[in-house]
Amino acid sequence: MQTHLFYAPPENHNIDKITLPDTESHHARKVLRLDKGEPVIVIDGLGNAYRGEIATGKYSKKTEIAIHNKIRNYGEPNIRLTLAAGLSTRYKFDTVVEKGTELGVKRFVPLLTEKSKVKMDNDKRKKSRISRLEKVALAATKQCRRSYRPDIAAPLNFKEFMKEIDPESLNLIFHPGENGTLFSNLEYDKEYRRACLLVGSESGFSNTEILLAKEAGFQQVALGERILRTETAGPVVCALLMNALGELS
Repeated sequence: MQTHLFYAPPENHNIDKITLPDTESHHARKVLRLDKGEPVIVIDGLGNAYRGEIATGKYSKKTEIAIHNKIRNYGEPNIRLTLAAGLSTRYKFDTVVEKGTELGVKRFVPLLTEKSKVKMDNDKRKKSRISRLEKVALAATKQCRRSYRPDIAAPLNFKEFMKEIDPESLNLIFHPGENGTLFSNLEYDKEYRRACLLVGSESGFSNTEILLAKEAGFQQVALGERILRTETAGPVVCALLMNALGELS
C-alpha cells in the first residue's frame, strides 16, 4: 500500500517537523485512523516532498510530522508545461485544471478570447474564480501524488498573453483547419524543457488570434476530424504531448 500523502503550506514547516493543517489533520486522524509512528509523505505545493512519520499521539490537538528526508520535484515531470485555455461557461474550466494537473501541467492561464462567452471585468469575481481553481488544483495535486501545485494565472485577454510568450519554448496552438499540422505529423525537438499549449473556448479562436499566435512563434496543430469539447481538448493535448515526450511511459 502506498504511503499516505498530505499537504502542509511552507509556513507550517520547521527544521525537523511539520504541522498539518486542521483539515489534513482531521483526514489523517479521523478518516484514515493513523496513529503515532505511521509513515507519511507531506508536500508543500512548491515542489518539495518530505518523508516522515506522525510524531504526536491520537489525543493531541495537533498532528505533527517528524521529518526523515526531503525530496525535490517529487512526482514532477521534466518539462515545464503551460496550458492556456479559453475560459468556458459554468464549471468546465475546473475540469481542465483538474485533469491538466493530473497530467503534469505547471501553469494554467485562463484566456479571454474574442469568441469567449465568459466576461471577467470584475476583480472580485476574478479572485473568487482563481481561489476555487487553486483548490481544485491542490486536490488534484494530492490525488496524483505530485509535489507542486500548479500556478493559476489571473484571466488574461489573448493579446496580453502573447506578450509573455517564451520564444525558446515549444509553442503550439490547437485549432482545426487546413492550415494546421496533424499532431502525429508534428516535428519538434524532444529535448524541450518548456512548452506552452493553446486551446480555445467553445467557439475556438478567431482568425486574428491565430495570426497573432503565429507571429509570436506558435505552430498551428490539428487533432484530426473530431471536434472536441473545450473541457476535453485541454487535457487531451496535454496527454498527447506528455506521452510524446516520454512522461507517461
